This record gives sequence, C-alpha cells and structure tokens, in this order.
Amino acid sequence: MLKGDRSKQGRRPQEPVPPAGELTPPEYIVGKAREKWEEVLPKLVAMRVMTPADLETLGRYCAVWEQWAKCLDQMRRGLDVLVIRDKDGKVKYMQSAPAATMFVKLGQSLLRMEQEFGLTPSARASMEVTNITQESDKAARFRAFIGGA
Repeated sequence: MLKGDRSKQGRRPQEPVPPAGELTPPEYIVGKAREKWEEVLPKLVAMRVMTPADLETLGRYCAVWEQWAKCLDQMRRGLDVLVIRDKDGKVKYMQSAPAATMFVKLGQSLLRMEQEFGLTPSARASMEVTNITQESDKAARFRAFIGGA
C-alpha cells in the first residue's frame, strides 16, 4: 500500500457498488441482438460482473454484435471484395467492400466491450470479483462489534 501498488489492494473502499435489480434488456434489443443477449447474460451473471448499471453497455454490445454478424454473412456470400473493371471489362483493381471494412471495425469495438465484461482470457486474468454480499456482512459485523449502527 505504501508503494501505491493498487493491484494488490483489492476493492477500494470508495469504489461505487451498483445496486442489485432486474436485468431486463433495453427495448431496442430484438431479433439476433436479443438472441445474443440471452446467450451472454447468464455467463455475465455467473461471473458476477453484470449489474443493472451495465444494461445499456450490454445492449450496445448485442446491437453491435448483430451488425457484425450481418457483415460476416455478406462476406461469406462473397461480398467482401469489390472488383473494379475498366470500360473493356478488364480488372482494373480490387478493393475491400464496405461490409469487410465494417466487419473489422465492428470486431474491434466488440473486442473492447468483451474485455470490459471479462469475456476474453486476458481480461479475466486481470479481473478480481469480490462477493459484495460477504463484504457487506463483514462490514455489518464490524459496525456491530464497535457499537455502530
């Protein structure tokens, strides 16, 4: 603690703790995004990293994932490269199709969000999850011990 190595301090006392509550998806989460929500939410709950404060972030993740999946579908159908021809029909050059470019950009966004939720191996290796209920119980016992409320 004297050296300032926060990684060995555990949960900081001033760190906000989101309240518990219902984990319902935002209204805009429908279709494939809703399927992704139903797939990912139980994992995040089991990992104890999902709270009502994170609903919009998970919603964005699912919406972006749906767009990424659409781009993947287009690429699988051969729509990942645009062939530009001259007036005689000869190939002038080839370039990435918009779906291929978006696929990469959306994938980068997804990776950042997955890291925030601990959905990658390296992200999990750097995370610590404390059982907040046990922390609260300890705090209550300590307050009772010292005669507090």
